[in-house]
Amino acid sequence: MNHPIKLVGRILRVESLEIILYMIGKLLSKIGLAAFLVGISGAFTGAGAAPDPLFEPVIDEIRQELPEGWQFRLPSDIPSEGELYPFISEASDTRLVVSLGITPDCAATNCTIGMIGVTSEADNWPPADNSVTSVDLGAGVEGYHMVRGEGDASNRLVMWQQDELTYAIVALAEITPEEQLVAIARSMATEAPITP
Repeated sequence: MNHPIKLVGRILRVESLEIILYMIGKLLSKIGLAAFLVGISGAFTGAGAAPDPLFEPVIDEIRQELPEGWQFRLPSDIPSEGELYPFISEASDTRLVVSLGITPDCAATNCTIGMIGVTSEADNWPPADNSVTSVDLGAGVEGYHMVRGEGDASNRLVMWQQDELTYAIVALAEITPEEQLVAIARSMATEAPITP
C-alpha cells in the first residue's frame, strides 16, 4: 500500500503538504505528528500548569496566529531523547499546526518529527474506522485513539473536540504506546489553553 506518510529512520516524513492534517476523512485533510516521545514517566499536571517549556519560543506567535475566538492546547510535558524545536508550520482561517523539528532552523518535513494541530472543520464526527477506540481525556472530554498506516510507518493518532474545535496529536506507533499518547492528549485537554 502506498502511504503518504513514511518512516525515514526515526523521522516521520510527510510526502505531501496536504498530509499536514489527517483528522478523520473530511474533518481535516491530514495530520502527521510523529513526536519523538520516548519514556514518558511522570503523571501530567492538570489545568493551570504551564505548557512544556520547549514551546516558549512560539507561544507569542501562536497567540498572533489564532483566529478570533480560538484556543490552542499544548501538553505540559513532551519528554524526548533530544532537543526539539517548535515552529508554526501552517496557519489559516481553519487550522493551526505547530510542528516539532530536530534542528533549530527546521522549516520542512524532512526535519520535522511531530505536529500538534487544531481545526474548526468538523465533518464526519466522531471518527469511524476499525482501529478507533474511545478514550477518556478527563474534564468530561472524550477522545478517540486510532492507528493509521502499516508496519514501521504506522502512526497513533488521538483526537478530540473541545472549545468548539477539533484537536489532534499523532506519534509513531513503534515508539509511542497508546497509553503514552493518550497521556499526552489528556495533558493537552486538561491544560489551560493559549488564547489570543
